[in-house]
Amino acid sequence: MQQSQTKFTILFILLIIIGFCSCSILQTTISEKVKEPKVDFIDAKISGLSFEKIDLLFDLKIFNPNSIGIKLAGLDYDFLLDGNRFIKGNQDKGIEIPSKGEENIQLPLSLAFMDIYQIFQNLRDKGMSNYQIKCGFSFDVPILGVVRIPVSKSGEVPMVKLPKISFSSLKLDKLTLAGADMKLSLKMDNPNVFSMILDSMQYDFKLNEQSIISGLSNKIININEKSESNIDIPITIDFLKTGAAVFQILNGNKDLNYQLNGNVDLTTSLPLLKQAKIPFNLSGKTGLLR
Repeated sequence: MQQSQTKFTILFILLIIIGFCSCSILQTTISEKVKEPKVDFIDAKISGLSFEKIDLLFDLKIFNPNSIGIKLAGLDYDFLLDGNRFIKGNQDKGIEIPSKGEENIQLPLSLAFMDIYQIFQNLRDKGMSNYQIKCGFSFDVPILGVVRIPVSKSGEVPMVKLPKISFSSLKLDKLTLAGADMKLSLKMDNPNVFSMILDSMQYDFKLNEQSIISGLSNKIININEKSESNIDIPITIDFLKTGAAVFQILNGNKDLNYQLNGNVDLTTSLPLLKQAKIPFNLSGKTGLLR
């Protein structure tokens, strides 16, 4: 009786060991058949460009090589400029990818140039900057559990800077009791590696808070890359319309407070930045050249 019980115990233990090994072998076999999904960048492009920001759009393709469906739980990304981190984030997607199926994913990013130049001072003088985007796609895969697939993409983006308009001088060419002829001189500085054309300028000019002239200049001015050009605006004043106060301002010898605001319409040589409207607002003191 004792011997039979011993044989039964040994047989029971052997069955447990065989069952455990079989399950382990089966699980290993299934795991070997379940494969990780594949993720590839298929396109990276500039979807929008202005003097304020640049919009990037990254297209990626996910391929599920398995005979069972998987789920994209989320993705994380790290965007670098010249090797330095600029933007980091993550998104919850919850997208189902069917067996042997593909899914395209778009990742849009918007970069403000003001933020870039505040963080990376060295990029102010550069026309282009190298970028790298590192992404991690997290999938819920049967048997394997949560799997993170890393991918990366490198390229270049233009560093666009706002042109700068500055006050140069105010010259009085002629002064009579009836009116005056003057010339307002400005400068426009183009800090970019692309050329631009000033198509028109709308302006409003005041001296000592007195309105002098408002108008629109359609004189076309070419501004080469990394250079500056002069903008001369002729001014003719009729004192019968403006009043005696303006005559007294121009007839004195003191420095004058000026205010000049408006906007300029530009055309640039960049294909993605054909036209732009740039506002300006200048103020300060100036002498009157005679």
